[in-house]
Amino acid sequence: MSLAPARPEALAEPTRKVGPGWILLYVLANTGLFIPMQVPTTFLMPAQIAEIDPAGKVGGYAWVSMMGAISGIVIAPLAGALCDRTTGRLGRRRPWMAAGALACAAALVFTGIQTTVAGIALGSLVLSASFMIIGAGIAPVVPDRVPVAQRGVVLGWATVPQAGGMIAGGLLLGLVSGFSAQYALMAAFPLLIVVFAAVMKDPPLPPGHREPFSLRAFLAGYRISPREHPDFVWAMGSRFVMGLGYGLGTLYMPYFLDDVLHYEQLFPGRSTEDGLLVVVGVNCLATVSTVVLSGWLSDRLGRRRMLVFVGGLTMAVAAVPLALSPTWTMTLVAAVILGLGYGVYLAVDTALVTEVLPASADRGKDMALANLMASLPYVLVPPIASVVLGDLGGYPSLFLCSAAMSALGAVLVWKVRGVR
Repeated sequence: MSLAPARPEALAEPTRKVGPGWILLYVLANTGLFIPMQVPTTFLMPAQIAEIDPAGKVGGYAWVSMMGAISGIVIAPLAGALCDRTTGRLGRRRPWMAAGALACAAALVFTGIQTTVAGIALGSLVLSASFMIIGAGIAPVVPDRVPVAQRGVVLGWATVPQAGGMIAGGLLLGLVSGFSAQYALMAAFPLLIVVFAAVMKDPPLPPGHREPFSLRAFLAGYRISPREHPDFVWAMGSRFVMGLGYGLGTLYMPYFLDDVLHYEQLFPGRSTEDGLLVVVGVNCLATVSTVVLSGWLSDRLGRRRMLVFVGGLTMAVAAVPLALSPTWTMTLVAAVILGLGYGVYLAVDTALVTEVLPASADRGKDMALANLMASLPYVLVPPIASVVLGDLGGYPSLFLCSAAMSALGAVLVWKVRGVR
């Protein structure tokens, strides 16, 4: 009688808790990912586009944002599927993290020297692709190495850079002047990912356990059966709708400050970028104040859905003050409420997703699909926002749409039955 081959360590469910040193390095790696992911699109690209084409800045920014988001539709799951099938002594995840980090640094330098909107769009496309490659390696590290009972607190710490990296990066931009120098400064951060990749334990996948890859199998990977994996499908649906709500409420904040609040007239001597930095700073501080606590609490209580629901509903509430009273004071109030809700939602939702992944052999691809549900809405936000801003009531309607989507996303999480 032949015995079935033992499951290799690369595919086993983790049982040993990770230590503080591992968590610290993982947090630094996420810092290397999220600062260059968030800061250029929030501070640099809008200003760069506005300088090149002041009259067409809204349409130009929409085009650039869509180009960046579209690249993830194909590259994210493809990179995840190939990462799952990577064999060799370096492991499955490390080569993708290192290669993506180096490509990210090069793309940032390239974007910084562009003088046309088309050039920025190309840079955004390549930059987004590099983030998808990094994500293929870094996203499945938690389900690979961290036991379920520790994932909330680990992801809580790991999402601190996602929550607070924007304000830290925004402040760092003030140390240098000129787009090329500012982008070059951002290009240093992906090196932190290379450091993590160099020291992390990444058990290699034996070639005999590698799933065969084909274009047909890859395309089939986009179709997750609602009958076989309903929890994963509902978790992705909730994440997609939440991403749509968050994008509608935040993507056009630089232009809201300029075109609605007239920030530079409201505060003579200050620029719109100064106002955006204040809003982002307030929001980030509020997010950081809840993100670790909520992750830890979800581990202790063993209840993830309630916290995701509360966080999403709070994010919906945040958009209402801006719709009813678009003032500078209300902008700051909304930033605080949004940050508190986003902090509760952020880490707990990711921990929830790691518990409903369909198969251990496809963690990279499935985490890529789940993360795609958070970025894919940004393909839809620009055309939706253009219609709403132009024909359906302007910014008040845009913020009400944001509130409705966030509330719907919060409700949908209750359809996930396999996680408390």
